[in-house]
Order: sequence, then structure tokens, then C-alpha cells
Amino acid sequence: MHAIVNHLPIRADANWSELAAKFGAFDAATRQAHPELLSTSLIRASDTEAILVIVYRDRQSLDEISKAVAAPWFAENVRPYLSGPVARSVGEIIAGSIVKA
Repeated sequence: MHAIVNHLPIRADANWSELAAKFGAFDAATRQAHPELLSTSLIRASDTEAILVIVYRDRQSLDEISKAVAAPWFAENVRPYLSGPVARSVGEIIAGSIVKA
């Protein structure tokens, strides 16, 4: 499994309920069409910071879905809520409760 972790600087006047609803809709539609997308989590770290964690079955799925589906959706639906650049990390999940040997 592979994951993306994005640290999102959120505008102080952002509507968190609206943002959460957008992520919920994205998760439902994308996981139905692409079962290789295993989970998405939006974490409210503070009033001006969110952490987005997305888990994929494998690196190929991460690359393909990120480029073809997630990136265009993110630009349209999330970028308006941002107050600055996103910090992004991508890597293989090597331990944890969701890792199956």
C-alpha cells in the first residue's frame, strides 16, 4: 500500500462543513469508480490547517488516480480554500493496522 499525506494551509474564513462535504463526495464517487483507492481522511489540525491522508492499494494506482482524477478535482474544489502552498509527501506504508501481510 502507498499513501499521500498533504498538509493544507486553510484560509481563516473557510467553511469547514462545506470542505468536508466536498471531500466526502469525492471519496464516495472515486472509491466506487476506483476500488484501488482504499481510504481518504481529512483531518482538521487547527482552524487554519488540514491534513489529508489518502491510501491506495499500490504505487501505480496512486500515480494514475492522482494524475487523472484527484489533481483536477483538487484544483477545482480545494484550491479556493487554501491560503498558501501545499506540502505533499508520498510513500509506501510498511507498518500499521491496515497493512496486511
